[in-house]
Amino acid sequence: MMFKGKPRFENLDQYVAQRDYALALEAIAEEIKRRPDAFNLLLRQAEILGLAGDRDKAISLYRKLAQHYAEQGFYARAIAVINKVLRLDPARQDVTKELAQFIAAQQETERAERTKLRRATGEAAAEPPAPAPPLLPPAADPAQQQAEKERAASHFFAEFPPPALELLLSKTTVRSFAPPETIVREGDPSTSLFLIEEGEVEVQTTDPSGRQLFLAKLGAGEFFGEVAVLTGKPRTATIVATKAVTVIEIYREDLDEIAAQYPEVRAVLQRFYERRAQATVEAVITRMRGANA
Repeated sequence: MMFKGKPRFENLDQYVAQRDYALALEAIAEEIKRRPDAFNLLLRQAEILGLAGDRDKAISLYRKLAQHYAEQGFYARAIAVINKVLRLDPARQDVTKELAQFIAAQQETERAERTKLRRATGEAAAEPPAPAPPLLPPAADPAQQQAEKERAASHFFAEFPPPALELLLSKTTVRSFAPPETIVREGDPSTSLFLIEEGEVEVQTTDPSGRQLFLAKLGAGEFFGEVAVLTGKPRTATIVATKAVTVIEIYREDLDEIAAQYPEVRAVLQRFYERRAQATVEAVITRMRGANA
């Protein structure tokens, strides 16, 4: 099919499907002029640049996007973007170091601001233990609540000391699944934990009679498989993609290796486990109360 006239953004998928990347890039550039703050468009532009063979421009754009997401506290999004750089050029391991250093610097700035605030209010100057992720206000605007959920999940990465974080980032795997793919299956060995970067999954289990039961839906900013991995128990539920989903996967053996090199990481993992176990218990209690109401 031939496209005549000025490229149109609504035809972008067709241009890409036909590998007419010049038209695709022209169409998306015009749309970005109209919506310069639509970062999903910039991600798509970087993807098309990579497909078109302009790897350097694609990588440059991905790096800027990763820094933008990190600045906003969306570390999981930044990690997913950096993974795209490594897929284009596996030799660019410098990008993981760059992101780790940026996150560490940002955390140091936040600690300095907290110390300054404590001194201004007359509180003790000693640095308190790492704070837990913020609680989500129940009546928050949905978009704001979603953003806070993703920032809270990103706190997992922020607690790692800089050299350990760089090593972790180099070992994370970003995977994509299409519905109705099964990501993990109940009863399987627990070899990795997952953080949803985008999309939605359904949590299922099987009752004693063999019936499949729906437990919950999970979206961006939510973990699954973490408690089983940290306890060594088999998977307690089946996770199925209900929408196109992108997850960050972290293997238990990699966490063990990092903790062996950096013993302070064990405290990070213990705090994470305690928070997640508590959240899981609270979720179960809430469902039970709802069922008995």
